Amino acid sequence: MSSIRQDIAKGVFWIAVAKYSGVFISLGITAILARNVSPSAFGTMAVATVITAFLDIFIDMGFGAAIIQFKDLTKRQINSIFMVSTGIGLLLATAMYLSSTAIARYYHDATLTAVCQCLCIPLLFGALNVVPNGLMMKAKRFKTVALRTLSFQVICGVIAVTGALHGWGIYALIVTPVLTSVGVFAVNFYNYPQRVTMDIDMSAIRKVWGFSAFQFMFSFVNYFSRNLDKLIIGKHFSMSELGYYDKSYRLMQLPLNNITFVISPVLHPILSSLQDDRQQLGEKNIKLVHVLSHISFPLGLLLFLCGDEIIEIVFGNAWRPAVPVFRILALSIPLQLILSTSGSLFQAAGKTNHLFFTGLMNTAVTVFGFLIAATCFRTIESMAWAWDITLLLNFITTYAVMNRMTFGMPLAKFFSLFLPQIMNTILVALIAYPMMEEIQFRNVFFELLYKVVLVTVPTVLIALLLRQYNIFKIISRHLK
Repeated sequence: MSSIRQDIAKGVFWIAVAKYSGVFISLGITAILARNVSPSAFGTMAVATVITAFLDIFIDMGFGAAIIQFKDLTKRQINSIFMVSTGIGLLLATAMYLSSTAIARYYHDATLTAVCQCLCIPLLFGALNVVPNGLMMKAKRFKTVALRTLSFQVICGVIAVTGALHGWGIYALIVTPVLTSVGVFAVNFYNYPQRVTMDIDMSAIRKVWGFSAFQFMFSFVNYFSRNLDKLIIGKHFSMSELGYYDKSYRLMQLPLNNITFVISPVLHPILSSLQDDRQQLGEKNIKLVHVLSHISFPLGLLLFLCGDEIIEIVFGNAWRPAVPVFRILALSIPLQLILSTSGSLFQAAGKTNHLFFTGLMNTAVTVFGFLIAATCFRTIESMAWAWDITLLLNFITTYAVMNRMTFGMPLAKFFSLFLPQIMNTILVALIAYPMMEEIQFRNVFFELLYKVVLVTVPTVLIALLLRQYNIFKIISRHLK
């Protein structure tokens, strides 16, 4: 068991190095791009990205996760999976290129034609990367993945910023996905070269299909819960409104990308060794959720209270219409951070069927919420509220299925984990909010720092009083 903890620690360390180094780079790049590229261009890019994200589901087909899960695949079987995913990617990239004009016409945005055609490149290279990426994670080469990610983030970010400053417009936003996909392909094939051959062993597809099919179906239905809001806004609202919503959503996702997405890529490759011990997996999940709740609830409150300052610092005054949306979406961070690790636990348990069925139920709830918001309220703020409300329902559904069906553990034990942290967060809000209204600073950086202190200090002190955790002992232990 100690070796599993060590593997997780090493994996998380290297993924964290890339993520936390990259977060400062990402914020700097985003700040420059937001000041030099129009909100409508970001809206156009959001629509194109949502479309390519949908096609990516069919390229992966759950093969990447299956390569990690199945330990006895032969080289020929792995190469056969590579050829199948490559063929699918070639067909989908061609289809997107040919339909780019129709897509632009549907959204009444002529720029979408060229954007969709350019994004066919990362679509194709994404197919070429499915198998090598899976092999990289299966071999637990987290250091290589981390250095690869950070390197291309820096290189592509510099090129994108240079382009934005020289008036490239929306094409400055296209640089990163295109060049990153090509660069990752070069690194992957240096480490795990694959052969181009027509000698395809279909037994490889049949072997993994029971696992990968449910993974694929989950990704398919989950796509709509994650992207339908942007598709609806792109069709029924202006591209500028979509730009405000999309940037708020992406900024809200930064904690997700830099906390649990540091952990999630490591969980499946390592915890898959416990796939026959569901009780141990259930205990690991409870410990993980317990730790994440101490981070996610204070973070959600902090981002909600600091929405004005964060938007102004990162994007500038031109993006102030995004503040209400960002603050509403920030309320979903506590549950999102925890929920984002659930897929890895389902995969590690070999229960992608449970993952699919929960995803199907969750998507139905989310789509229903978005449709009500778009047809009855018709504001981007209402779309953000729909996201928050449906996420709460989906959180309850997912962990009810996981604890009862997947791990066979009592629900009361799991949901009781959140009561102390909910109490803590409410107390901190009651303390911090009046003091924020009483004392205000003209300098936006001082205002942000003041609010961070007002949330952080009471959070730590109340945790000590309620004996939830001792931050000083935790820091001391990790330093040792």
